[in-house]
Amino acid sequence: MNPASTNPAPQAGPLAGIRVVELGQYISGPYAAKLLADLGADVIKVEAPEGDPMRRWEGSGAMSPQFAAYNRGKRAVALDLKTPQGLAELLELARTADVLIENFRPGVAARLGFGPDVLHELNPRLITCSITGFGAEGPYAKRPAYDTVISAVGAMYSQVVPADTLRPLGPAFSDLLSGMSASQAVLAALHARDARGTADQPGEGEHLEVSMVGSLIDFLAEAASTFLETGQVAGPDSRPRRAQAYACVGSDGRAFVIHMSVPEKFWIGLVEVLETPELATDPRFSTREARVRNYDELDVELKAITERMPRQHWLDRLAAADIPHGPLNTVADLFDDPQIASMGLVEEIVGHDGTPLRVPAPSTRFHRSGRPALHAAPRLGADNATLLGRADRGQADPGAADPLAADERGADAVRPAAASDHLAPTEGASA
Repeated sequence: MNPASTNPAPQAGPLAGIRVVELGQYISGPYAAKLLADLGADVIKVEAPEGDPMRRWEGSGAMSPQFAAYNRGKRAVALDLKTPQGLAELLELARTADVLIENFRPGVAARLGFGPDVLHELNPRLITCSITGFGAEGPYAKRPAYDTVISAVGAMYSQVVPADTLRPLGPAFSDLLSGMSASQAVLAALHARDARGTADQPGEGEHLEVSMVGSLIDFLAEAASTFLETGQVAGPDSRPRRAQAYACVGSDGRAFVIHMSVPEKFWIGLVEVLETPELATDPRFSTREARVRNYDELDVELKAITERMPRQHWLDRLAAADIPHGPLNTVADLFDDPQIASMGLVEEIVGHDGTPLRVPAPSTRFHRSGRPALHAAPRLGADNATLLGRADRGQADPGAADPLAADERGADAVRPAAASDHLAPTEGASA
């Protein structure tokens, strides 16, 4: 495996000086805040005393790899938002923040005492961002919002799951896309806030609403627009068919892809690479329109040809002919791919337990602003003493065996917010 690189010259990053308070669980809210942390924002993660359930996603420990993936570069405090003390401490954090992100169900933040109106009165410059499953209104608004449900309702699965495969698959599409949408919206709102300000009067913040299902529809721009304009219903093979993209397998069982798109030169080159001139004159494939129409037949032909030789044979010939192609990597293959290895996309940092930890590095490079050094995800309540002036037993102590265990919180631990108060993006809380 290719060795991890280090960030040669850590800098503050383009969001240096921006403070974000994140009240998120699972993926969408934490991912949005993590993207901002990667850009240099000071992100403070607020958790209930038992912690974000994603901490326990695998096993019973305090730091699952899934939690670590979505929460690096943050500080952390543990608050019970249903107690006067917890609410007061949250409001104090919000008083000095630029952004607050939450993914509760609609209306929960207001009911607990920190809705956008309260927060904006407290801090007029604050940008608040609410991530919900189905939006703030409508017949589904109050429903539990899990990624699988949203990906089904939002038609994402209809684009990636074959009709004869009735099972959810793939990553947490709606969680990740809504997290990206939220971070993008926050960046735009920060710019708008500064543009509204003057030398005498700082610009005011605003409230942002991001929905998981809406983010999917934004992402499915081609399929949605095509249907609304023509009535054509896209399916899993609609895009590959039009794009003339094919997956093939060499004689060694290793897969690769070819993408010919529109230029005819790629089809001509492929026929030469495969040494099959008869395909060029076959009326089923002689024009791009014919190849789109007879996609399944051409797919069979290509697979039958490529299985005669190992994958590398075809990759070398395709590269020499300048035909768009690539190996079909697994995650295990990914970081050994020579292109990926050359890009410095893996870094080694110090894990929360002091051991070395290899992590994916942000792929975007800022040639002037740079980015901050990467830091591991925080332990539960690790920054209570620094940010709140108090330390809670079993949370700030990095030597605790499991900061999430009930007996580590002490008998006087305050009651956490009810699970039904949370949005639950992916596998959890708003059920």
